[in-house]
Amino acid sequence: MSEISKKLESLLKNLKNKFVLLTNMLVNMGIGLIMPITTLYIHGTLNKSLVTAGYVLFCFSGAMMVGNLIGGKLFDSWKQLPLMYICGSGIVLALLLVGIFPQWPIYPVLITLYGLFLGGLNSSINGYIAFLQVFDPNIFNNGYWFASLGMGFATFLSGILFGINIRVVFFSSAILFLLTTLIIRLTFHPIKKQEKTESVTDIKPKTDHSFLNVILICLVMIIIWICYEQWNSNVSVLMVAKHISIPKYSMLFTISTIEVILIQPFMNRFFKPSFKSEKKRIILGLLAFACSYLFIVNAESYWRFVAGITMVTLGEMLALIAIPAVLNRYAEDHNRGTIQSLGSFAGSMGRALGPLLGGYFITGFGYNWTFLAMFIIHILLVIPVFSLKLNKQK
Repeated sequence: MSEISKKLESLLKNLKNKFVLLTNMLVNMGIGLIMPITTLYIHGTLNKSLVTAGYVLFCFSGAMMVGNLIGGKLFDSWKQLPLMYICGSGIVLALLLVGIFPQWPIYPVLITLYGLFLGGLNSSINGYIAFLQVFDPNIFNNGYWFASLGMGFATFLSGILFGINIRVVFFSSAILFLLTTLIIRLTFHPIKKQEKTESVTDIKPKTDHSFLNVILICLVMIIIWICYEQWNSNVSVLMVAKHISIPKYSMLFTISTIEVILIQPFMNRFFKPSFKSEKKRIILGLLAFACSYLFIVNAESYWRFVAGITMVTLGEMLALIAIPAVLNRYAEDHNRGTIQSLGSFAGSMGRALGPLLGGYFITGFGYNWTFLAMFIIHILLVIPVFSLKLNKQK
């Protein structure tokens, strides 16, 4: 264990763009404090139905998708740093207001506003990271590690702070986003773009199929997240039906976070920053996701769910990190923010649709057939991903 600690310490000392990675961690900590207790607060404290809670989360996700697209477009066509200041300040204001007035019906309005600004901030930070990848090829990989660390720690704290008072949760998250905005103000530098020679509406010259490839990757992202969301929603119901306790279900995500923290820093040794290698990562990630659903078909024992979440974690570390890097290879300086925002939009759409579609399929066909279908879908996705090409290697 001490050897792992030494390697992690060495990794942190040699990291480039530490403050950019820190902002990524703080943003995910801010999200991680709020999201785990949202349904619990709406249903248990505000005494609204689970359906109502679902609609609130859907509005939040929808606003975040809109924010993703607007943020990406403004990142490319306007000033990057002022955009981040505005989005960060909007998030802080929304969280402070909901902390002061956490009542119905103003609560869902403010949470939706929070989602809108959060989408814009995520897109602009992702666009900024996409520019930095030219000088730091491993920044997406390292960014994911920091994000997972922040999300895991915040998810752990969320229940504790909620037990004290819901206002503490919102105010703590507001402080994290305020720190994020201050770090951006003090350490981020304006992006120097290459002169564009074509319309900003073009993704690439019309002689290749970059636009179709970007759409294909986004569709893959949507499907991955629709299926992934079953682990955050319907798998818990299945485990309780199998007489496996809620604490054991929660432990799955603790296991996942530990695996990411321990394994992710060493991923760069196995995969070089190239289009071929990144495509291979997506394919291997899809296969890992596929296996995760196969493990829990007819699952009765807890170890099957542990094996499943381990494969999900492996899929995350392979596919979900490689996808932004591959999208960036189809971008040019005038549209990096827009293309990264499409990836964020796809992820948000998948997360919004996942619980709803999963509930319909499970109600209609049962858990086993639903998970088996998800296994097959991920296997089939390998074919179009394998066909991805890049006209000019970047």
